[in-house]
Amino acid sequence: MQIEIPEPLLKRLQKDAIPFIDTTPLSVIERWADFYDQYNKQKSELSVPKNGSKHPLTDIPHGVRQFDPKRPPSLLHTRVRGEFDKTSFSNWNDMLRIAHIYTFKEAGSFDELRKITRAQIRKGSYSDEGYKFVPEIGVSIQGVDASHAWEYALRLAIHLKIPLKAEIEWRHNDNAAHPGERGIMVWTP
Repeated sequence: MQIEIPEPLLKRLQKDAIPFIDTTPLSVIERWADFYDQYNKQKSELSVPKNGSKHPLTDIPHGVRQFDPKRPPSLLHTRVRGEFDKTSFSNWNDMLRIAHIYTFKEAGSFDELRKITRAQIRKGSYSDEGYKFVPEIGVSIQGVDASHAWEYALRLAIHLKIPLKAEIEWRHNDNAAHPGERGIMVWTP
């Protein structure tokens, strides 16, 4: 059996070929297939919770460093996106806002929320001193740096026993802990 390899695919094969090892396009395709099989095996193993949780564990993308959510690296000069339970967020303070909405639903009142959170919150609409109003719960939350946002949101996720995932990207900045790198922190109940 013969197959014709289109020029763009051949260029990709050549780019991934290891000199003196991959002597034909077929050897590169075999390595790709091996990688695919291994990745999908790991993915299926990760999707089944091993801790008795009703929440599946998250697979870690290739080339992304995993960090302990309870001992995070410096988050200075980072961008983030992720999920608090099943709700997506696109920045640190958005994560904190979503965490407080979830927690308020369980707490039922401002006073109970205040007992649970470490964030600075005020009842009602307040916009001075970095506070942002969250109309869904009638509470204003003071904006914080990335490290505090993670600490506060993780505390709420642990309290609620729901998963929290943050995919982090350090900016290309000499003061960043891992300039230009990507990382992930996942907490599952």
